[in-house]
Amino acid sequence: MADVSPEHQAAHRPGKVLYLSLALGALWLFLAFRNPSTTYHLGPPLVAGAVALSHRTTGSGPLSVPAAAGAAVAGLSNALFATAILAFNDRLRGESLLPFGDATVESIVFAVAGAIVGFLIAAWGRPRSPEG
Repeated sequence: MADVSPEHQAAHRPGKVLYLSLALGALWLFLAFRNPSTTYHLGPPLVAGAVALSHRTTGSGPLSVPAAAGAAVAGLSNALFATAILAFNDRLRGESLLPFGDATVESIVFAVAGAIVGFLIAAWGRPRSPEG
């Protein structure tokens, strides 16, 4: 019996779903290095959620909870890595939308939020228990 699960399909194209997240991360880094006083509020959540969202848009359907969590963690790792690069190079000098912290704290909080939303979208529509 052939395995045609979403995870099996995604395993045959492992790098493709990371491309969007990496491209968005590179764009965010480029823009922030050129304009450190501007906060790109959508950068962290888009980078963090892109891996999980890419799985859904490639037609693989809803992912299992572990696969969706793995995709969310991969995107979150990309976003936190980009945040670390920008923070250590003092390129997050803009204003924060949060009532606490600075742009670095906002980037971390928004990245986590983006990963959670990406996880929920990646796993949405998955049957809760197999029947049969």
